[in-house]
Parts: sequence; structure tokens; C-alpha cells
Amino acid sequence: MQQDMIPPLEHIDATSVDHAVRLLDEHGSDAATIAGNTDEINWLKNRERSPEVLVDLKPIEELKEITETSGGGLRIGALATLSDVESHDAVTDGFSVLAEAMGEIATPQIRNQGTIGGNLTQDSRCWYYRGGFDCYRAGGNTCYAITGESSDHAVTDYSRCITAHPSDGAVALIALGAEVVVSGPRGERREPLSEFFVGPEDNITVMHDLAHDEILTHIEVPSEWRGADFYFEKVRGRDSWDFAIGNIAAAVKKSGGSVSDVRLVANGFAPTPKRLRTAERSIQGSRLSESNIDAAAENVLPNAAPQPDNEYKLNLADNLVRRALNSVA
Repeated sequence: MQQDMIPPLEHIDATSVDHAVRLLDEHGSDAATIAGNTDEINWLKNRERSPEVLVDLKPIEELKEITETSGGGLRIGALATLSDVESHDAVTDGFSVLAEAMGEIATPQIRNQGTIGGNLTQDSRCWYYRGGFDCYRAGGNTCYAITGESSDHAVTDYSRCITAHPSDGAVALIALGAEVVVSGPRGERREPLSEFFVGPEDNITVMHDLAHDEILTHIEVPSEWRGADFYFEKVRGRDSWDFAIGNIAAAVKKSGGSVSDVRLVANGFAPTPKRLRTAERSIQGSRLSESNIDAAAENVLPNAAPQPDNEYKLNLADNLVRRALNSVA
């Protein structure tokens, strides 16, 4: 039941990454972090989460920086706002697909406050889960979307829970081969962003592999895909602010008129961002002709098992691939 009131808690400004990690380690499950505030505040107001200590990351200036690396890649602080990422020269010059994805998230007001780290680590948008139902993800023993309304939910790669991942930024960053940098009491670790997300078969209660005492500090984009041919598209239920029914990011390199490398990444179809590898393999090494594009865009989710009211997503995925490849052709 929504209370629209934040329960009493202690608010602590973290002065550094190390300070924040120490606070999380010290207070354990009684602590939570906050940064852009665009989602966590709703959980707190609705009393779905009741931490005793709130660790505020906003004072940590280094996490807001966006820099171009010596090799021509990017290092983006997790607290960089969506607007700052969208408009940064280093992003628009060589990695325009990321700028396009940032510009499609929410509203200008939310982009001015929301962070790229928050966009990647946001929780499921399933209306049953967020509405307080005791579903699998909330510790119950059923998925209400399977027996109820599932038009926005996953059609492939799910196990028990059919929530679909909501991030627009994730698909662009995975297409660019991004890595995440994470700090915790055991030190710093990094991993490909594509491996950062967690499906229900591994852990049904979370959508990423951040431990409770860890902080996502940076996203690093290599120079490998700089200046490639890019495409981003987001399909939503209404033209105004809405989460994606489905989205796609494409990165294509060509050599001698043929595709030498390709990344096609989509969200809204599976519990985690999904590489459309069937379509990638179909077009790899080929020229982007009408017939080749049609072949690549046919049955791009071959293992799908949709519900009756989200079967339309199979055609949507095919058409997103077709539009992406026609654009870069």
C-alpha cells in the first residue's frame, strides 16, 4: 500500500568512494545508496524499502566526470547525468548511439537529474512487482504477469519471472563494448556490461550483480567502435514519457562494402539486455542488400515463448532489426 511518506532514517553524505563503501560495509543491509533520486525516492515513499541509513553519493564529484581516454575511448562517471552524457562532445563526436539513447530517456527534467548509473541499475518496472504483489521477484511463489497482463513483458530467456529489462542506456553501451567499474570492500573490479546484468535463472530478486556493499563508479567505453555506423530506436506505448516496449541499438563496421563486425542489442524482450546473435551472424561478412537485410531480420528471437498478449513483440523485434540495418546501409 502506498504511504507517500519516507520513513525516518539517517542521511549521510559520502565524501569519497572509499567513504561510501565503508558506510555500506558498516551498516550492512540497513543501508542503501541514493544519487539521482528519480527512482529510489519512490521506493522509500511507498515504504517498499525501509533502510535505516541512506548513503548519499552526490557529493562525490569524481563520479560526475566524463572524460575522453588517451586511446580515444570514454570514461563516464556513474553519477553523470543523462543530459550531460547526451550533450558531451566526446560522446556526440564518436559514439552518437549513446547520445541518442540518452535523449530518449524520460523527460528533460528527469534527464537533468537522473544518472547513467541509475539508468543501468534500476529495478524491474513490472506493475505487479511495483504494485506490492507477492510475486517471485518479491519473495512469493508466482508470476502474476504470466496469468495476468503481460503485454510489456519478456518473450524469451525468462525463468519463472517474465519481467523485461527497462534500460535504454544499456543497449547502446553494450553495443559499444562498454565495461563497468565497481568498488567494494574487497577492492575494485571490472566486467563487461553485458555480464553485469542478472537474469531470473541466476537470481530472481535482482537485475544486476552489484553486492549490497558495492558501488558502480564508472562506465568505460573502448575506442573500438568509435565512428562506426550507429542506429538507436525506442518504441513506447505513447509519444510522451514512457518506458520502452522494445528498443534496439546497432553498431556496424564495414570493410570493402561488407559488414566486418556488427552488434545488435535490444531491451524489452528478455529479463536482461539481449544480443540478437542470430541476426548478427546472418549479416556478418555480407553486403547490406535488401535481401540480406530481410534474411537477417527474420525470426530474430528463435527461442521465444511469448504469452498471448505479447506475441506482437516477435514482429516488433524483427522490424527493429530491419529498420536498424536499413538505416546503416
